[in-house]
Amino acid sequence: MDSKKLSKITELVSFQQMLKKWKKRAVAGNGSSKSIRFLKRTLSLSGYIPKGCFAVCVGQEMQRFVIPTEYLRHTAFAVLLGEAEEEFGFEQEGVLRIPCEVSVFRSILKMVEKNKEDNHYC
Repeated sequence: MDSKKLSKITELVSFQQMLKKWKKRAVAGNGSSKSIRFLKRTLSLSGYIPKGCFAVCVGQEMQRFVIPTEYLRHTAFAVLLGEAEEEFGFEQEGVLRIPCEVSVFRSILKMVEKNKEDNHYC
């Protein structure tokens, strides 16, 4: 089975699981804050995110990127997260926002990917 078909199947299974959770929460929920937080979190992360990855939105245009969590070990991401904390604080809801130009973020991703191949995390 080729990887595109497998990816689509995985996406569909993930979507079905999410719908089951929503239905369960809607039937059992009475508007509790836990149900509302779950729905906000799920809706804010629209789209499939593979295990071991997380989503960020970058720049004023809020372009969405899905990146491996292992990238957080890189110094460049520590700096970006520090800037996000300064600008938005720790109380962000939904997707993590990174205050950085998209072109700069893409350059950082390329650098981190290259360092990943060489296994030179800081």
